Amino acid sequence: MQKVVRHIIFAFFFLLGSYSSKAQPDTFYFLKGVPQTKDLNPARPGIARGFYFSIPLFSKLDLSANTNNWSFSDLIHQGSGDQADFKVYDFQKLLSSLDKNNFVNESAALTLLEFGLKRGNNFYAFSWTEHEFAEPFFTRSLANLIYYGNAQYIGSTYQTGYFGVGAQHYRDFSLTFARDLTRKISVGITAKLLFGMAAVKTSGINIVAGMPIDGDQINLAASGQMFMSAPVQLKLINDSSGYKLFSKDNFETNSYLSNFANPGLAVDLGFSSRINEQLEFSISLTDLGFISWENDINMFTENGSFLFRGVNLNTPTATNKPPVVTDVASLFIPLRDSLRVPFLPVQTNTGFTTLLPVKLYVAGEYSLSKDVTLGAVGRIRMFNNMLHTSLTASVNAALSSNFSVSAGYSVMESTFNNLGLAAAFRIGSFQLYAASDNLFSFFSPATASNANLRVGVNLIFRDDVKPGRTNSNRRSVRNPPGCPL
Repeated sequence: MQKVVRHIIFAFFFLLGSYSSKAQPDTFYFLKGVPQTKDLNPARPGIARGFYFSIPLFSKLDLSANTNNWSFSDLIHQGSGDQADFKVYDFQKLLSSLDKNNFVNESAALTLLEFGLKRGNNFYAFSWTEHEFAEPFFTRSLANLIYYGNAQYIGSTYQTGYFGVGAQHYRDFSLTFARDLTRKISVGITAKLLFGMAAVKTSGINIVAGMPIDGDQINLAASGQMFMSAPVQLKLINDSSGYKLFSKDNFETNSYLSNFANPGLAVDLGFSSRINEQLEFSISLTDLGFISWENDINMFTENGSFLFRGVNLNTPTATNKPPVVTDVASLFIPLRDSLRVPFLPVQTNTGFTTLLPVKLYVAGEYSLSKDVTLGAVGRIRMFNNMLHTSLTASVNAALSSNFSVSAGYSVMESTFNNLGLAAAFRIGSFQLYAASDNLFSFFSPATASNANLRVGVNLIFRDDVKPGRTNSNRRSVRNPPGCPL
């Protein structure tokens, strides 16, 4: 029973949200009065002054998943005709929905502790967050080979293209400092101390096959690397009975959760400038950093090639007339032995480094009135040598000192059906907020290519001026960006 519990805990932290990255919805960027807008741009904390403290163990939760414009319903959907009462697999529809390069990106983040203070022109904050993300990626060429086979590639050279996966669970201790430099300019920086818990990374995995039209031979070549850091020992063995992968589970809950053996650093940079009384421009670069993995390492490197000319069957002669009895199994033994030599991955325990999915935000906000603004934010996410993009336009309003809302429309990964909503509500010091870029995903998750959700709870206390003290040195020289107007 204890072993089952250990595996459940490990799976929660490492694979949380695998069917749920783009956490931190873009619609959240212009939501007024919420200090966590600093996560998208550290120059834009959402409180004018005061102290906030998030609910411990559930300060905020981010869940997100997206693909490049294909969904679960492309593979499994309601049948038609004689199959109208059944769900059917439709691999051809899925293949027709794929691009040249494809991915499934998911992420989850749980903030366990967060607090901050805005006093005068300065803002300070601290947070502790557990992050997880995974992104398998593959080509349409590989998917076609799996479904249709190699007949279509006879007489040509076939390449799978690069495929693999990047996945990490890491711990993040963040310190944020922001300052209003002038009445028009604010800057912010978040320094992050990271500790890697578990990771899988592939690099350069590709298979090439040359198949002449006469079919007399196939030239095979495979290359790539896989890195892994996790509480498990792996051993790849190639003996007379074939390939074997032995694993030994070393997972212990206390040891895993207290792991500080894989250090890393990251930084968020933010800038905000008020062009005039109505227009504000802001830009930020977040999660620019790395993790150095040094503990529980398994690394496999493949770089082999093989020329396959078929299997030599027995040929009848004058003294050996048909039918000739052939031991087919024995004919494949030399082929098996020949394949083992070039295609046995080399295993080492060399450490490796991974980068975080860095994000660039460029945004502008125009004030229609004292309480209503129009906003636009573009986001570029870079990971696994791929760019994931989105563009969000929103209407943002501070309906009262206790209630703010943002309604947005987003174009994400070439999808155009993303209507988002973010809202924050306060009762006294208690604040609850939530945001999503695609409300439709909650009602029809099978057809959604993009889904995300952020929820959190704050306790916000105004830093009111005590009797006998003036406001001149305690309040910002201008209304800070991200705050109610």
